[in-house]
Amino acid sequence: MRALLAIVIVTAVTPAAAEREFCGADARHRGKAIDLDFQRAEIHDVFRMLAETGGVNVVIAEQVRGRVTIKLRRVAWDRALCAIAAVHQLAVTAEDNILLVRPR
Repeated sequence: MRALLAIVIVTAVTPAAAEREFCGADARHRGKAIDLDFQRAEIHDVFRMLAETGGVNVVIAEQVRGRVTIKLRRVAWDRALCAIAAVHQLAVTAEDNILLVRPR
């Protein structure tokens, strides 16, 4: 009589990190306070500078376009980012330390 041996390998699939609203109504802005003074700056450049200040990564959708005129003093970098997003009707979500910026 022959014995049948079966080996089953089970792998755990870890779900991708969930995206969360970064600029939601309940968002707490605790980033480093900065001063900003730009006139008609490219929005991509401003978001990249804010991400650099906050030590996070940023991915900006190709559809995001525009210029920013802004003058802020002693404002948390993440609050400034959310203010710009609100004016341009953009959604900002976070997945770990990556910010995703796209049209609403």
